[in-house]
Amino acid sequence: MFPEALSLLLPIHAADQAAASAGVHVILSGGGSAADILRLLGFRKSVLFSAEIAERHGKLAQSLGTIAADFEKTEAVRRKLTGVLLYPLSLLAFTLVLFSMFRTHYIPELQQLAAAVGEEQGNQSAGLLLRLPDLFAALFLAAAAAVIVFLLRIKNRSAGQQAAAVARLPGAGRFFRLYWTYLFARELGSLLHSGISMQEALRYLAAQEHDRWVGCLAEEVRLHIMTGSQLSDAVSREKLFTGDFSLFAAHGEAAGHLGKELILYSEVLSVRIENLLHTLLKFIQPLFFLMIAACIIGAYMAILLPMYNLVHTI
Repeated sequence: MFPEALSLLLPIHAADQAAASAGVHVILSGGGSAADILRLLGFRKSVLFSAEIAERHGKLAQSLGTIAADFEKTEAVRRKLTGVLLYPLSLLAFTLVLFSMFRTHYIPELQQLAAAVGEEQGNQSAGLLLRLPDLFAALFLAAAAAVIVFLLRIKNRSAGQQAAAVARLPGAGRFFRLYWTYLFARELGSLLHSGISMQEALRYLAAQEHDRWVGCLAEEVRLHIMTGSQLSDAVSREKLFTGDFSLFAAHGEAAGHLGKELILYSEVLSVRIENLLHTLLKFIQPLFFLMIAACIIGAYMAILLPMYNLVHTI
């Protein structure tokens, strides 16, 4: 059914239908997988990861539906983030331009007037207050530089070392632990629920190349399982999973429905991730407005302080 579905969808969605159809035909003729076809069509690695695992447990259509729902949630968050940031960023850029005009026109005139009456202190204070947008811009640039330096430092490390370094990041570490646990629980649960053994399921997750961090976690858990540990014990030893993962795994083991329990837990984590992102969005916009308010107050003070000093001097 997958080739038939592609033949119906490619004419609608492919930018270059002939090239896409030819590429899909080559992959299918060579015995390629659905993940190979999705890679050809430009899908993200997260989609390729789920598609490859779905082919193992035989529920590709259901998994693609889940992927589509997750993608829609991600796009909704992206659109909301764009809407949240568009107005304050535009206002902040306008404030930066306005302050630049103050510094090039207003401050020089005040300097000339202050020099004539022998008052310089108010001028200096005004100049510093009008530097507030520069301060905020410098903070953003410093944060971006810190992220770039961090990525360069971990670039050549192993997947396990990279994951450990990311998990230690303040704030971001919590999000990534949620996301890794969500992916791991969802894909492992789907494999187990379809009847694949624990060892085989973990081997599939460790062997896939689309998400190296999840693959590394799967290999670590598999090594623990090989020593005779239960899944709940194995995941409790891994600091890159959420704290309550082992509790859900233990409940599934006791009930005899581990695969189903992991799938349910992944749905719980999906809600947590969504709530975390919405909380972040609620925090971002007020932060930008606070910065803009500080700049506006600084502008008023930059105007009033020199005037006040000049009046007392005269």
